[in-house]
Amino acid sequence: MLKGDFFTIEQISEKDGQTVFLTVMNASHDIYKGHFPGDPICPGVCNIQTIRECAEIKLGKKLKIESIAHCKFAALITPQACPKLLISLLLENKEDGNIMAIAKITSPDESILYLEYKGEYSIEQ
Repeated sequence: MLKGDFFTIEQISEKDGQTVFLTVMNASHDIYKGHFPGDPICPGVCNIQTIRECAEIKLGKKLKIESIAHCKFAALITPQACPKLLISLLLENKEDGNIMAIAKITSPDESILYLEYKGEYSIEQ
């Protein structure tokens, strides 16, 4: 779990049918000591985990990633240059009981796109 240590949530709102999380990255987190020293970059796997945790908050349930259909990294996320991020999340229930998540990570003013994502989750029992 990254929430609370790697990132915090400053605000949750609804916009155009999506849930929008304003997050704040912890630039002093230990992960940046190795990724990369002197030039910290948010690891892609951390971005995907952050989306998952936001989906879990929205649903109030633990989720397991079943598949990732689309994951496009459009720009590097660095904690110094962009300490705050918007995660826009649309969740859709599928007939098989799984959840489809369509998300993007942007700058707070949405002028910079960092990540586009589409993945499928199952609810952990």
